[in-house]
Amino acid sequence: MDEEDPGRAAAGRRRARRPPQRGPAAAARVTVRRNPFADATVGALVDDAAARWPRREAIVFGDERLTFTDLRDRSVTLARGLGALGLGPGDAVALWLPNRPAWFVAQHACARLGVPVVALNVRYRAHELSYILGQSRSTALILADHLGGVDYFETLHQVIPELPRCAPGELESAALPRLRHVIVDADDPYPGCHRLQDVADAGREAGAGPVAPAPGADDVFTVLYTSGTTSFPKGAMISHRNCVPHGWNIAEVLRLGPDDRVLHALPAAGTWGGVNIPLTTWSHGACLVLMESFDPLQALHLIERERCTVWNAVDQMARALLDHPDLDRHDRSSLRTGGFAATGGGGHGLFEAVVERIGVAGAYQPYGMTEVNAMALYHDLDEPAALRAVPGIKPAPGLEVRVVHPDTGAPCKADEEGELQFRGTLVTRGYFDKPEETARAFTGDGWFRSGDLGVRTGEGHVVFRGRLREVLRISHHMVSPGEIEAFLMSHPAVRQAFVVGVPDPRTNEAAVAYVIVNEGAHLTEDALLAFCRGRIASYKIPRRVRFVADVPRTPGPHGDKVQRGVLREQALKELGT
Repeated sequence: MDEEDPGRAAAGRRRARRPPQRGPAAAARVTVRRNPFADATVGALVDDAAARWPRREAIVFGDERLTFTDLRDRSVTLARGLGALGLGPGDAVALWLPNRPAWFVAQHACARLGVPVVALNVRYRAHELSYILGQSRSTALILADHLGGVDYFETLHQVIPELPRCAPGELESAALPRLRHVIVDADDPYPGCHRLQDVADAGREAGAGPVAPAPGADDVFTVLYTSGTTSFPKGAMISHRNCVPHGWNIAEVLRLGPDDRVLHALPAAGTWGGVNIPLTTWSHGACLVLMESFDPLQALHLIERERCTVWNAVDQMARALLDHPDLDRHDRSSLRTGGFAATGGGGHGLFEAVVERIGVAGAYQPYGMTEVNAMALYHDLDEPAALRAVPGIKPAPGLEVRVVHPDTGAPCKADEEGELQFRGTLVTRGYFDKPEETARAFTGDGWFRSGDLGVRTGEGHVVFRGRLREVLRISHHMVSPGEIEAFLMSHPAVRQAFVVGVPDPRTNEAAVAYVIVNEGAHLTEDALLAFCRGRIASYKIPRRVRFVADVPRTPGPHGDKVQRGVLREQALKELGT
């Protein structure tokens, strides 16, 4: 990927906490030891795992079971095959695959070649696919032929109509002139495409020897596109150093070991699902129990069959599991910990239900974003559950965080809300081929502007409160929509609530709430507003409430995101403001 380096993130301390024993009975006391992957690449991490635990399972996918030796050998073989196609440093390979072993084998093969992986969400269609393949200057695309009832080639032919007329490896696309190779993970051949298995077979025939000059820790490992709702996505460049040491550090915090099994259904195209969870898992010899897409009944079967100890999920997944009629027919006693991230699809008391009903006693709510990694703010497992329900709270090793006033940049006092800003080895160096956006994303002294609202409490905890651009400014107060939404969802009839701001001549802005009620529940606007009075500050009470079946959403790597801009326009039309 031939992009001029926009600059390196400042180095930070690399510390990790290690309990004296693993598993649910581990003691709370921790010690500090050196991170063995402080300067390592992704390939080195997998090589280490294969050397230490050669016959232990790295991935379970249906009836397929890959040991760490399998993962290493398959990635090396595929790397040789991709190299035989002429791919190497200066190229980029886009992956448009669902969660399956081939995704991670291809990702690690590219990492060994020094070729960045461009991660594509499986729900992308022609518009997103065309833009990202072009903007990333991808030279190869690896894709599935189908996912359920979705035909990937129907979309691909809209973007590359020339493909069926070209020989494999000789693509000439008017819209995507850099793209040369299309590689399909399928049994049947497709016109203009290599089969992934054939590429791997060519690598096997190439024999032994070094794959390529080994990449360095500061080389780009992957490019992850932010899923914006109001503008084109930006590709955050993530180096090996940004994520490999972080994976080991978080595994130490979570007390992972070779006996742990991690149920994994978060999309591989995202930071959490494709980078942080796999590296965290494999750094300590644990196994990924992989799901192609999340299904609550299948998840229950896998937890029971594989004795999963860790489950990371977004709120929509947790809600689906809690609502499933077979929840209590399956043994979930093996579960001990997992991260549960709020994306707007949950509800009041959801975290508590994960702990108490599903039985994830060591659950926690992490904070992260594409540009600074998932688990950028983390929890220790020995914290009380009420504290682990807060999104935050400690910066990961190698990361500094500050809270500043969004307008002036002045440091905020304790318990004063402001913008979260980050600096350190976890932070992206910038956005691929977008120097102006990169410059805007960083302060003059090198802090990354997250665009997120947060606070440092009097106890020193750093807590995420919401998106800064979504913050309402009501009567000189900054009000997070999430705060109002959480309160509204404490009403027993409310399943989900979404708040936007509209102009108000008296208070600058006023809150409007869009509410989805629980099935069979009845609620009126007057009743919900009466519920608010005396319980929250008067300026936080919504001016109007609208009851809806659903709200506009856009696909994201960790669940659908609410299109708040569209929702706000809808509110403006409905209220005539």
